[in-house]
Amino acid sequence: MAPTFEVARLEHALDVSQMRVAAGERLTERLGPGNWAGTALVPSIKERIRSADPTLHRSTLFVAVEEGRALASVALSTFAPGFWKKSLWSEPGASALGVFALVVHPDVQRQGLGRFVMAQVEGVARGRGIPFVRLDAYSANPGSNAFYEALGYDRRAVIDLRGTGLVLYEKRVLPRP
Repeated sequence: MAPTFEVARLEHALDVSQMRVAAGERLTERLGPGNWAGTALVPSIKERIRSADPTLHRSTLFVAVEEGRALASVALSTFAPGFWKKSLWSEPGASALGVFALVVHPDVQRQGLGRFVMAQVEGVARGRGIPFVRLDAYSANPGSNAFYEALGYDRRAVIDLRGTGLVLYEKRVLPRP
C-alpha cells in the first residue's frame, strides 16, 4: 500500500511523538549528543495539530501515513523564522514554503519515505503558486545534508544559531514567470 500525505489529525499525535523520540535516539547513537535529542510530548503535538492553519501562514503539521500509522512528519509554513535572513536566498523577495522538523521513523528510513514527503511538500508549494521550498538542516548531520542535496536543494549558507550550525537550503519548484 502506498503512503498518503495529509494534515496531521489528533490520532497521529502518539505516532509523531514516538517517531521523534526514536529518530532523536538514533541520531544520538550515530552522531553523539545534539539538538535533535529531546522530548516530543503528546499534549504539545496535539496542540500543534489543533492549531493547524489551512493558509500555512502558521506552522501546520503534516504526516505520511501507511496502513493507518504515521511514519513521517513535517511542519510547513509560509512564515519564515527571523534567522532566515532574506539576503541569504537567491531571490530574497520571493515567497517560499518553509520545511521544519522533517522526521522519518528510523524503522522505515532509507526506503524512500523522506523522498516521498519532500515530493509532496514541493507539490503543496506548486499547488499554492509558491515558487520556492526552503529549509534548514543541522550542519552536524551529514546524512540530512546529503539527502537534501540529492533532492536538488541548493546550499545557500551556513549560519550559527545560538551555537548550533545550520545549513540553509532552497529549491525553485515553479519556473520563473
